Amino acid sequence: MSLQKPLRKKNIGMALPLTLIFLLVGAVLVGTALYVVENMFSTSRHVVTETQLYNAAQSGIEQGRMVLWEKREALDLDEREYDGDLDSIRARREGASLTLDEEEGLWGMSVDGLSNLTVTVDILDCNYVFDGVTYSSLSPQQIAELPPRWPGGEGGAGSGSGGTAGPPEGTSVIIDPSRFFNIGGGVDSGQRRFVIRSTAAESNGGQQVKIEVMVVLTQ
Repeated sequence: MSLQKPLRKKNIGMALPLTLIFLLVGAVLVGTALYVVENMFSTSRHVVTETQLYNAAQSGIEQGRMVLWEKREALDLDEREYDGDLDSIRARREGASLTLDEEEGLWGMSVDGLSNLTVTVDILDCNYVFDGVTYSSLSPQQIAELPPRWPGGEGGAGSGSGGTAGPPEGTSVIIDPSRFFNIGGGVDSGQRRFVIRSTAAESNGGQQVKIEVMVVLTQ
């Protein structure tokens, strides 16, 4: 006589739902794992690209410094007049029709080994006054791209009036100390200040990194 108990129908009926539940949980876990891996890959790629851009921009700064140093004897040192266009205050050689950065091919430079990156270097003269425009009439973009004025613009020591240097209109010596000037010491007429601005960007219009430094040339 067999002692085996007959299988209950309700136990047989639970197998399929349990299998479906396990499959659903497994699919969720796999999907979550794939999302985490993809997110980590995207973050890592972003960091790598940002590092490459920073290094490329820093290289652009050094190129700008080299050009400025090599052309220091031929620079046009007349006071610039800013008319709302950044080209009006770019550094130039005496008698040259092109700006120094354009003449030296510093715009849209390629990066060795990184075909997806370009570097543009701007060399801007800090000795300028406003011509036909006022600071308050400038757009936020124009204000953001302006280099600091040295030694202060209209009525300052740089315009030949005998005045003393002071902070340019619209800037703060506390927030941005690099845009302030010599306090109480006047302006050294033998020095000329330029801003070198280097922008490295992805060719597809993605990420970009911008670095700028002030360079002082002693005449």
